[in-house]
Amino acid sequence: MEKDKGARSYRGEVLGDSYSLTINFKWLLQIIALVSIVTFGFWKIEGRIQQLERQMVLAMEEIELHDQERQVAEEKHIQALEAQMQEQTDWIQKEFNINPFSWGKSKKK
Repeated sequence: MEKDKGARSYRGEVLGDSYSLTINFKWLLQIIALVSIVTFGFWKIEGRIQQLERQMVLAMEEIELHDQERQVAEEKHIQALEAQMQEQTDWIQKEFNINPFSWGKSKKK
């Protein structure tokens, strides 16, 4: 039996007349491990990106909902302020006569 002088290799089929494919078994295992690690890493990153995209869509929908609620509340607040200002204006006009030409009319009657 021959002595092993180094790592075991797999001798592939002859591809041409003067070319044969040989690959070290240790290198084959390292290449398989590297490809599997890169594939797993890509899969994890892709999953994380998809999760972030789903969360972003939900956050955008929530922001739109809050914006609509804020606009409705702002409109109600503006209407309340306008009604209050109208009441104050009506009260001022009723209580105080600021037209100097009409001051004498109420005294003459």
